[in-house]
Amino acid sequence: MDLIQGISLATTAAATVLLVRILLVRQQTRFAALTFYLAQHLIWGISLTLLPRTGPWYALLYKILTPVEWVAATWCVAHLLGKGFAAYPGIRTMSRWATWGASLIAVCFALLLVGYFWQGDYLGRRTLLYLLVADRSVLLSLALVVILTVIFFSRYPFRLQSNTWASLIAFSAIVLSMAVARLFDSLAPAMAALPADLTQLGFEAGCYLVWAGNFRREEAQGPPHVIITYAGEHELLRQLQAMDGILHRAGRG
Repeated sequence: MDLIQGISLATTAAATVLLVRILLVRQQTRFAALTFYLAQHLIWGISLTLLPRTGPWYALLYKILTPVEWVAATWCVAHLLGKGFAAYPGIRTMSRWATWGASLIAVCFALLLVGYFWQGDYLGRRTLLYLLVADRSVLLSLALVVILTVIFFSRYPFRLQSNTWASLIAFSAIVLSMAVARLFDSLAPAMAALPADLTQLGFEAGCYLVWAGNFRREEAQGPPHVIITYAGEHELLRQLQAMDGILHRAGRG
């Protein structure tokens, strides 16, 4: 087992700690997408870490599990945004469509570009090249959605339960770290920058452990509401409600 496999296994163990914590506090139903993401992360981490990289089973599982991870990560982002915008059904629907649409468009556009402009192979495996490019495109699109959402949330002081806040912050940090690492990978000669990957895995493991430490048993509550702390926020809240009404009617129409 080399260094990156060892750190990958440690990251999987940290994700398992969070998954067990969610199950212990019985929040798996309220955070179904997150539970699914962590479960597939566990299968992914154990399978691809323990198998030899040069073997046929490693390549087969990588091709199968990579698209599953795209779906799990996209669903997790869409689900967490939906919980954040629970008080605004129009914006909630819009955020989900934007998340799924961004991932789908990114994958299609990346594959079209590679198929049209790239005439060679990557390590003699063209399918692997498609997967690597699509993987970076999905993460960059999710990172863009996360950044825009963070900017949006920073303008309005939403009152959310602590688990929702912890999940939004931690998963956003993990997605952004993965996107940055993949960006360094894309600039590397062999499409793999070992220092960036090791740093990202260590950061991801730390996020899982801190996240697990802040996860609590919570009862379901009504939609979160905005707290007005100064006069200017009343106008912002009015604009937010108007935008939500427009998007809600558009979605129903």
